Amino acid sequence: MKQTSLLPLIVAFVGVGLAHVSHAAEQTGNESELSLSLGAELTNRNLIGEASDKAKWSPTFGINYQKGRFFASTERGIGYNLLQEGGFHAGVAAGADPGRKDGDRKDSPRLVRMGKIDGTALAIVFAGYQGFDGLVKINATHLASAKSEYGSQTVISAALDVPLMGDKLSGSLSLSATHADRKYAQTYYGVTAAQAARSGNRVYNAKAGWISCDFSMALNYAIDKHWSATASVGRHELRESAELSPLFATKKSTVGAASLSYRF
Repeated sequence: MKQTSLLPLIVAFVGVGLAHVSHAAEQTGNESELSLSLGAELTNRNLIGEASDKAKWSPTFGINYQKGRFFASTERGIGYNLLQEGGFHAGVAAGADPGRKDGDRKDSPRLVRMGKIDGTALAIVFAGYQGFDGLVKINATHLASAKSEYGSQTVISAALDVPLMGDKLSGSLSLSATHADRKYAQTYYGVTAAQAARSGNRVYNAKAGWISCDFSMALNYAIDKHWSATASVGRHELRESAELSPLFATKKSTVGAASLSYRF
């Protein structure tokens, strides 16, 4: 499950982004883009690390700033595109994983007394390809935790964008799969002997493998040159060692999101 939100740096993003937009306006050809979004998401794990057995609605917000090859985003982290040529792109970024809060008896009873997983910085390496005027997108992203005991994960994704009503309305289909190493799988889906004694869950040693897959359909409507609205619905499924984990009774969840964005 990809986590690249940068909650501690949101204020910095806004400040940097607005400063660059202002500076860019004074320089011919030195363009930058900044957009803000606000909405809600139906998910099993929200931006502040609260996990639930069944998907529930949580508020979301996003910041996306791009200037040349540099970007700063709540979704992608802070990074730089080292390669942008012929539809191919690759680069590096720094992000953050919010970790996981201890469970509560209503939304995540099996996580009660499992203990908190601290948030951590992420080192991110990514590569991808866009073809057919950006309608087809294929990406691979590797996220390694700054805490070596938390391990790493790799997300492979593919998306197809479909224009429906000129520049006003477009749709997209996306599919992704997440592979985790043994340390990551054990951190989020395993149960140690000490955790079993506290929580009542059975001891479980999670293995490396494909831990989840996601499918979603989305619609995006451009209200005007600044405002746009997006809505999506999809399916999130745990796989392999994550599916066998005793921590989550629900293995398949319907997920979705709706948001309103403003582009400066």
